[in-house]
Amino acid sequence: MGPITLGDITYRTDVALGFAEARASYHINVPLTGWLESRHRGVQMSPSPAVAAIYRPDGEITVNRWPGGTRNLAVKIDQVALERALESLVDGPVDSPIPVTAELPLKSNAAQRWVRLLLMVQRHLDRPDSVLGHSVVSVPLVESLIHGFLLVADHPYREQLAAPAGSGRPAALRHAMDIIEARAHLPLTTSTLARQCHVSVRTLQEGFRRHLGMSPMASVRAVRLRRAHRDLSSADPAHSTVAVIAKRWGFTHLGRFAAAHKTTYGETPTQALRAAR
Repeated sequence: MGPITLGDITYRTDVALGFAEARASYHINVPLTGWLESRHRGVQMSPSPAVAAIYRPDGEITVNRWPGGTRNLAVKIDQVALERALESLVDGPVDSPIPVTAELPLKSNAAQRWVRLLLMVQRHLDRPDSVLGHSVVSVPLVESLIHGFLLVADHPYREQLAAPAGSGRPAALRHAMDIIEARAHLPLTTSTLARQCHVSVRTLQEGFRRHLGMSPMASVRAVRLRRAHRDLSSADPAHSTVAVIAKRWGFTHLGRFAAAHKTTYGETPTQALRAAR
């Protein structure tokens, strides 16, 4: 999916793997069951369901032993995409490659949520009719996965990511809202909004939180919900369905879409469609 590749891999017998080719990506091994023995940059690692392994683009990767039956979620993130994302978050240049710590503990709530998001995306990628084929859905998800990794992995920029951000200029916030209103049908992300408004990602996020009480992407979803309600209210029930309209506006989970619609408009999407004239 764009700069991210996911593999849910299980071998039936013990294997060993070597990777001789040059890489332009960061690799993360997340054993869901079982364990691995691997070596990277001279460090021996034993990833398991409690601790994932992170491999930088520089340095060798050797999987000395992958026991049969071990189920491993393999994640590959393009080097340029990850480093550009970090630059946008800290609003400045970063080391290349990013000196991430090789071990990623998975016990924290944040790390577990990131893995669950990976698994949800992986399941959808396996379906030929997946909504992830729609860029309105896939592009923000890619950004969420990349930003999530940068927030849970250990690296020298963690303190900068945790530090409070400025709220930015009101003009930048107004510009961002104008973009959202005009381009809600496009695959908007916080990064693209920040870039077009000439502020950092974290500054834009803080401005939305302080002045609107929500994140930029929550604002995008609110506008898309309004557009979906408009389409439901004006559609012909004989030729349109709730699922088609929801997918048009990037809503992948019909249950959550229905709940949000009822909370906002006091009726379910089906009721709005049936009442359309």
